[in-house]
Amino acid sequence: GFVPGLFGTSHGALQFMAYEDLKLRYNKYRNRVSDTKLNTVEYIMMAAVSKIFAVSATYPYQVVRARLQDQHNTYSGVFDVIHRTWR
Repeated sequence: GFVPGLFGTSHGALQFMAYEDLKLRYNKYRNRVSDTKLNTVEYIMMAAVSKIFAVSATYPYQVVRARLQDQHNTYSGVFDVIHRTWR
């Protein structure tokens, strides 16, 4: 589970990327300068949507990592975990 564990660091990067992109697109949609400050509700919405995106993109790796770390089952590798989980 070490390599899938390293993959987990991408969660924060994906969330930050989505958050910044959402802010940029939202300000463009509202015909505002790209670095215009958002109000509290807008910040909360951008944070929530970016978090949902990051979780959706990285949750499957967490399942694989947890199964690889399970001491009660023996897997031959990542692809074996994916195959057996899918089945």
